[in-house]
Amino acid sequence: MKKTILLLNSLMIVGILTVSCDNDNGPDCPDALTGALSEVETAFTGNWNLKSIVADKEIDLTDDNVENPSTDIFAQNSDCQNDLAYNFENNRNYTLKQGLNVTDCQDLEARGTWALNGGLLTFVTNCSSDYTAIEINEDDTEFSYTSNLRFKDVNNALIDSKVIFTYEKNIP
Repeated sequence: MKKTILLLNSLMIVGILTVSCDNDNGPDCPDALTGALSEVETAFTGNWNLKSIVADKEIDLTDDNVENPSTDIFAQNSDCQNDLAYNFENNRNYTLKQGLNVTDCQDLEARGTWALNGGLLTFVTNCSSDYTAIEINEDDTEFSYTSNLRFKDVNNALIDSKVIFTYEKNIP
């Protein structure tokens, strides 16, 4: 269940949840993103793995009978939850996959098209178009974005927290 919550939170952050509309890319659905990549987009293509998830408030998500709240959400997740990766292709297609590199995980995947302009990452997926402000480090090896999320801790308390997701580029 927790794995699904993390993926859903990740999917909601980048806005790639399925919404109700025609599947034929009809008038209510945005067109797929197309066109040549800019120089910045070309440098951005490739595989990016989730590296860290840091909250601004301490939260205890581990049901281990120990009071050990932490801002390091990544450390509290299972390997399956943290096995989350984007692949941004040079034809503007992308995939977001979870659970493909760790054994005994449920494989989950979302597909669509993408664009990057002025630090704004645009996704068109499942009849929706969404935008996420990202920051890319100076050597183009990490990007991060911030989202406000609500967590339920081990004591069933709801905690609202600002969360930073960081992805690291796989350099071949």
